[in-house]
Amino acid sequence: MRLSQKENLMNKKYSPSGVMLYAKTPGITSFSSLWSIKHALGTDKVGHTGTLDSFAEGLLVVLSGSLTHLVPHITGFTKTYRAVVCFGRGTDTLDPGGAVTATGRAPSKEEIETVLPSFTGALLQTPPVYSAVHVGGKRASDMARTGKAVTMESRQVFVYSNTMLDYRAASDSDPCSYALLEIVCSKGTYIRALARDIAQACGTCAHLSALRRTSVGPFKLEDAACVSMLGEFTIDSGIKNDMRFQKERDRLSEKIAADKKKNRVTDPQEVVDDIRSHFRTFTPELASLCGFRCDTLKEEFLRSYLNGRPLSSRMFTKDQGPEKDYIFYNPDEISVFYPDRSFAGIIKINEDYRLSYGFVVPPEKEKKISVFSWDEVSGRSFPVEWLAKGTSVSVGSFDGFHSGHAKLVDGVLAGSGLVSGILMFRKSFRSFDSDYQGDVSTLRQRIDYCAQKGVDFVVVIDFSDEFSRMEGSVFVRKLLSLLNMKRLVEGKDFRCGYKGSLDMESLRKMSVESCFELVCVDNVDFNGERVSSSRIRDSVKKACFADVQKMLLRPFSYDCSGFDWKISKKKSSSDFSWFETESSSEQVLPSDGDYNVVAVLSDGSSEKDPSGLNTLHTVCSVSGGRISLLLPAAGTSERVRTVNFIPAV
Repeated sequence: MRLSQKENLMNKKYSPSGVMLYAKTPGITSFSSLWSIKHALGTDKVGHTGTLDSFAEGLLVVLSGSLTHLVPHITGFTKTYRAVVCFGRGTDTLDPGGAVTATGRAPSKEEIETVLPSFTGALLQTPPVYSAVHVGGKRASDMARTGKAVTMESRQVFVYSNTMLDYRAASDSDPCSYALLEIVCSKGTYIRALARDIAQACGTCAHLSALRRTSVGPFKLEDAACVSMLGEFTIDSGIKNDMRFQKERDRLSEKIAADKKKNRVTDPQEVVDDIRSHFRTFTPELASLCGFRCDTLKEEFLRSYLNGRPLSSRMFTKDQGPEKDYIFYNPDEISVFYPDRSFAGIIKINEDYRLSYGFVVPPEKEKKISVFSWDEVSGRSFPVEWLAKGTSVSVGSFDGFHSGHAKLVDGVLAGSGLVSGILMFRKSFRSFDSDYQGDVSTLRQRIDYCAQKGVDFVVVIDFSDEFSRMEGSVFVRKLLSLLNMKRLVEGKDFRCGYKGSLDMESLRKMSVESCFELVCVDNVDFNGERVSSSRIRDSVKKACFADVQKMLLRPFSYDCSGFDWKISKKKSSSDFSWFETESSSEQVLPSDGDYNVVAVLSDGSSEKDPSGLNTLHTVCSVSGGRISLLLPAAGTSERVRTVNFIPAV
């Protein structure tokens, strides 16, 4: 089975839904910044909750996938900025990228502090001419750049606080004075316009040298991806930013235009990894942080909700939401989640307290188990939504998935809220031994077993020479980084790494240091001995199928997929014939002899199979590595999927 043929979540149609906090750097537009996120997440469906000018830096709150519907619902958050204001020099854009249009005196610290209190509370503000505000259906900035006169209408904004953090007086080398301000304000407030108005109150002119957004509602810049790319924000850094934009104004404008035209960015791998690691799914906890009350849709009303039937409170279980005095509390909307805690949409509370639909996010379609190679995982192809949730995994050969392995899988699936996964080797370690006679099960069978158990993903590892020399601690750290492993389930005899360098005791210490849960599962015994793949393999060779079935918790199944059966001889006075094939399977075979078996046929349902059979009790003969099946002569051999060996009565 080739992994490339398996359905994978990281295909072109994959669009992860979640929240991304991103630290924009100065010199690029917010629109261009989105391409870094699109590239890292592998999606084109993203939207932000408030832009930053090209000269500005700081926090962008970006929503992806189905969460883009939430953009208008959380754009009203209070925002916090730090601004370096240059007093005594004004530009046409009120920022460092504009042409100098006015000069004036440099006000003192005391003058600025005196007027600052008058710029708090409800203010009537005139937006800058160079802004995204639409006038007559067109952007004011686009009209201004063509030389058209633009009249901007004032609008009310709210400034919660306006504090001076630092000040620098004018000097012989620089006739301007500078102030570092921290401003907490409402949506729609232009900090450039605020700096302009403060300067006018001081009888002079000003522009912004630099601007950094440090928070948007409950979201903080320090929690954003790529925040390490931002330096210290001071008056000195603001002056340097100002000088850069003034000096390179034309070139930067050309670069910004080119970025818009190309619609793409190429980031180093460490940037991609940083963005992916900061991706967050929209959970009830996050919704509550955003000020929403969170309700869970009851299972019995799922169809009614998806069909747009009238809403009532009895359809939902009310979860704990934010208190009404919470600063971001949204009293008019409820965030709804499906029973599995995935986001289901927004419902509105009307004036008469009736419920109505805001928007509905359909549940994800049922997915087949996802299969990745180790190279794909190492190449950062693991779904970012799963990284955000964290994973619960187990690592091993898992040859046969016997009763002991079943306890490990159950332990993996018990990781509440985590994505379940099994890391297995393509072949067992025994395949490298000179006396190797085959595995208990094929790779396809092992993957099918995981799918039937409800495991979300499988990682198939080729035990290459390079992989075999990897230290155990290095491998575990890779699991932490590449899979965001939160829970590891292993047997008490587990060892991994080069020459078994990492044992369970060392793994326990590592789990404490690296903050992941280590679950140790006891061995399973049969007839006083530990159940193991080696023991099952020996029992198959001896044709002790009753013991095999008790250790596997199912019959020994021989995988016949892809076998080319040929008629060897027809059974006299019967419609049955012997079909023979040379075993190309990597599975172990019992000793030579004839055995009662059940042949499982593909497409064996009554709707698809004219014979109405999906199983056939028959005889299997093993001789010198070749197997023969007694089958109906016409149209049956090509449909044989597996052969189950029946214990002798």
